[in-house]
Amino acid sequence: MSTPRNQSNIGNRTSRLTSIIVINLLLLHSVPIHAASPTASATPSRRVRLPLNKNRNGQFRRRFNKPFLPHPTLDTDLACLHSNGELLERLRGGGLLGGTKNTSSADSKSLSKTPSQEVVSTNKSQNKALRLGTFTITLLAIRLSILHWDTLKSSFSTFFDAERFRKAIIQNLNNIASKGNTGLLLYTFGFIFWEACGLPTSVVETAAGMAFGFQKGLLCSFVGKTAGSVLAFTLGRTLLSNIVGRKMEDSEPFGLIQRGVTRNPMLSAFIVRYSVFPQLIKNFGMSLTNGVTFPMFLLVIMVHGFPFSLIWAALGNDSSLRLRASESGETMAANVILSGLVLFVTAFGFLVSPAITGWWLADLRREN
Repeated sequence: MSTPRNQSNIGNRTSRLTSIIVINLLLLHSVPIHAASPTASATPSRRVRLPLNKNRNGQFRRRFNKPFLPHPTLDTDLACLHSNGELLERLRGGGLLGGTKNTSSADSKSLSKTPSQEVVSTNKSQNKALRLGTFTITLLAIRLSILHWDTLKSSFSTFFDAERFRKAIIQNLNNIASKGNTGLLLYTFGFIFWEACGLPTSVVETAAGMAFGFQKGLLCSFVGKTAGSVLAFTLGRTLLSNIVGRKMEDSEPFGLIQRGVTRNPMLSAFIVRYSVFPQLIKNFGMSLTNGVTFPMFLLVIMVHGFPFSLIWAALGNDSSLRLRASESGETMAANVILSGLVLFVTAFGFLVSPAITGWWLADLRREN
């Protein structure tokens, strides 16, 4: 239980604290804005004697007129303030933060966002849009999965069930082979545009050998691949020359290819064709080189393309025969020649071709 003496002590402390707060507020408002000029802030080591105000006690004004030293953690925010007067106006709740009428255009520009803040704001907006898009796509995928769950379940069961997977492949092969010449024409024209777009061809040629047999698969694959390369080469020199030129102008490998073609066009054309470069560079890139003529390019793609089309068609036909034999319960002996050719092509693609291409490019760099 509190005594009257304790209550009087508490009241004295409260009145004393209130007096201190009021005095601090009066001192804060007692310093005029024009007193902290840029000249005074430029020389913080000297104290500025402010003129006395008859309505207030000037002694307190001189005592608290000390140079302003910003806190290290506030350097970024205080960099926008040109003088101590602006700081006082900001602390009073007006001016820069309150948007007073006396704020000039220069002050508003000083408070504009810095480039780093704009970048952070842009990154936050992009991350928010990315998260929203990812969330939307996820919800859409979940909804489609629920609606077509039976179809997805049967598809996955087909892939993980070897017997059903084999039967599905055989059924698709029979459907394609039953179309006859129409299926061959559709495959050939489709393969032309496939090759012109620079997409991988080995899997497609193997599937053609499985569907149409060795001879028909080889013929359609070789014609389609050759015609697709010629189409890309022709477009690169006519309609798409400007676009291809802009894409290739900053490419270091293309600059080296041009230098090699200038030195030895035929050798360079063969090295590029057998190299590990993407198919687009092999077709469109070579179309920008003046040393490679159309007959030379046609010869190179035929010499390069026919052996690979032969191997992939044979591999597809052999796989198809083995699948059909397993359907009837028969077994076939291993094709040693075909296995050796596939092994040779694999070793050439992963070891020999990169080594030759690297040696050729290194030799061209040394000439520079």
